[in-house]
Amino acid sequence: MAPDLITVGGLTVDNVVAADGTVALDVAGGNGAFSAAGALNWVRRVGLVSCAVASYPKETIARLEAGGVDLAGVIWRDATLSAGSWFLYDDAGRRDEGLTAPGNALAEAGFPTDRLSPAQRAAWRSVLQDRAQRDETGYSEFRVLHPLTAAQVPASWADAQGIHLAPSALAVVGEMLDFFAGKGAVITADPGWQLADLSLDELGPILSRLDAFLPSEVELRALVPGASVSDALAKVAARFSGVLVVKMGPKGALVWDRSAGQPIDVPARKVATRDPTGAGDSFCGGFLAGLVESGDPVQAARFGAISAARTVSTFGAADALPEDTTLARAALQQEASLCH
Repeated sequence: MAPDLITVGGLTVDNVVAADGTVALDVAGGNGAFSAAGALNWVRRVGLVSCAVASYPKETIARLEAGGVDLAGVIWRDATLSAGSWFLYDDAGRRDEGLTAPGNALAEAGFPTDRLSPAQRAAWRSVLQDRAQRDETGYSEFRVLHPLTAAQVPASWADAQGIHLAPSALAVVGEMLDFFAGKGAVITADPGWQLADLSLDELGPILSRLDAFLPSEVELRALVPGASVSDALAKVAARFSGVLVVKMGPKGALVWDRSAGQPIDVPARKVATRDPTGAGDSFCGGFLAGLVESGDPVQAARFGAISAARTVSTFGAADALPEDTTLARAALQQEASLCH
């Protein structure tokens, strides 16, 4: 069965220390996987275009496939990674990034593997920071060595209704747009730091081929330095005819209203947050599903908010996969009734 939607991006194994100290080791991550999970709140099958190590946990692969992720677009490489990504969160939701080590390094260093006290979390952070000096190969290096290509997209996926390009190198984004543009699918993109480092002039050729552009607040400020969020949205909208949305984390999202010349606020759903990792990517997956279904950017952002809420309430992309898509529909109907 061909997928309804396609996401293009990373498939990784992550390690998380939540704000309350809860530890989650070797969980499915990556912006491609999380955006697929977000879309699967609304459709039955999502194709993932990615590249991953052949040693990726087989149990996790089985869970992703059982949840509706079609992995026919994934290339498996016989590479050996000596480090996985670590995300350490504080009470304000901020996280330490760029920290790498194998998941088993926590136990080897004498720390508990279920929960860390604040002192233990600080000590483990120091250990990870010291490890940054080591010559280790992690997913960042792997992605550079093994970029995604359009040739790995199965021919049977040509009729997908929507494509989401998760943050990737400029060359990868360009190649995927060359392949997918003009086929009638809705195409959305999250710039990530890879595109946010460009000027608006440099970004123009990318924007011209997108139906929706979904930067985070940090990325939007990088694209338009010194401007307020509203002014930055207006400046990007002046160069982009498609749908423009800025993700504001726990504050929700702002959808640019061209007719009114101002943003429309779509609040985040109030849920108990366990792990914020992948929330923005899941929002993008849900947004794509909503935009394909309704054609309404504000409604699509509500889809995205519900997908993001599902992700932050658990750990990893595999656990964020819905057991029943009717639950998301029920949440959307409840939200609509409250709005009226």
